[in-house]
Amino acid sequence: MLQQGMEKEILRRLERFQEELRLHDMDGALIVQKNDLYYLSGTDQDAHLWVPAAGEPMLMVRRSMDRAEKDACIRTIVPLRGFSDLSELVKEGMGRLPSTLGLEMDVIPAAFYFHYQRYFKGTTLTDVSPLIRSIRMIKSDYEVSRIAEAAEMADRMFEAVPGCLVEGMTEMDLAARIEACYRQMGHPGVIRTRGFNMECIYGQIMSGANGAVASNSPGPTGGKGPGAFDSQGACRDRIRPHEPIIIDYAANREGYVADQTRIFSMGVLDDSFLRTHDAMLRIQDAVAEEGRAGVRAGDLYALALRMAKESGFQEGFMGYPDPVPFVGHGVGLDIDEWPVIGRGSETLLKEGMTLALEPKVVMPGKGVVGIENTWVVTREGMKKLNRFPDGVVVCS
Repeated sequence: MLQQGMEKEILRRLERFQEELRLHDMDGALIVQKNDLYYLSGTDQDAHLWVPAAGEPMLMVRRSMDRAEKDACIRTIVPLRGFSDLSELVKEGMGRLPSTLGLEMDVIPAAFYFHYQRYFKGTTLTDVSPLIRSIRMIKSDYEVSRIAEAAEMADRMFEAVPGCLVEGMTEMDLAARIEACYRQMGHPGVIRTRGFNMECIYGQIMSGANGAVASNSPGPTGGKGPGAFDSQGACRDRIRPHEPIIIDYAANREGYVADQTRIFSMGVLDDSFLRTHDAMLRIQDAVAEEGRAGVRAGDLYALALRMAKESGFQEGFMGYPDPVPFVGHGVGLDIDEWPVIGRGSETLLKEGMTLALEPKVVMPGKGVVGIENTWVVTREGMKKLNRFPDGVVVCS
């Protein structure tokens, strides 16, 4: 079983989820996405979790039954030989087939959907992903404590960076040293994401003009990356003195993510970089101060955009030549959780939301400066979980 207290934690999550299922007239939901599965059961094994709107959930496991029985906080755990068994197992547990069945339609493959259609004849299939994502964006005290521990891990990594930087090293050399540092602290070496075709191992490291290279990244920065097959992040170019080195590496503690960015340099940076960076710090602090429970997420993005314009850094704010329409995003078991501090978002902040705020400016042909920290929403504003200083770190 999981550590003491996790049973009650997962039971509370299941109760909230079942209440939402009832409110939305769903008979139940099949959960398969790894983090949703872990969130509601305590295991990430290859399985389907049947959550009825009322009654006991059932974990149907393809592999490994042994690990699922050791890890999961679900009473009923049964083997699953294939898709054809799903409907029979659900029917046995419920007494009938569900009239309406929720599926994570934002992430399940089309092939899965067609299987569900085939075996749940007469059942209306509907999207349950907005319900579970809404539940997951409000963190419990347990979850906030794990994210705070991840933020502490990030602080310790950043403290080690000056000792990792060596004149003549490549971006990949630096990445290898930092990743080794993280692994020694217990980082699992992966950051999970929900977005389709979105991959993240640790994050991005870029230096100088490479930071301004456009890529397929869904965020404001990209980097050259190792090649056209993986066109973002660190490359084999050497890091040069007096250029900004952006380290955007997420930490992971027991599956929970803290996202953060700092700017380093070997030698003093040009004043234009420093002025731009200071402007991003002011935007971060203003958004965090205004970002209390009850405030609309879209209003916070509008505040950030207005401050960028007023300070003369509108061009390149949150990306160049195609800026992203957000300045922050939720973090938790995934790095791309709700809410999004973005254009037009009607989401009202609530206590317990954990967010990464990341105001950045891409300077074409020069590089990137800016900041990212992980915060938790309170009644008074946002509380920063990272402790490492926000300013540019000059390494001799």
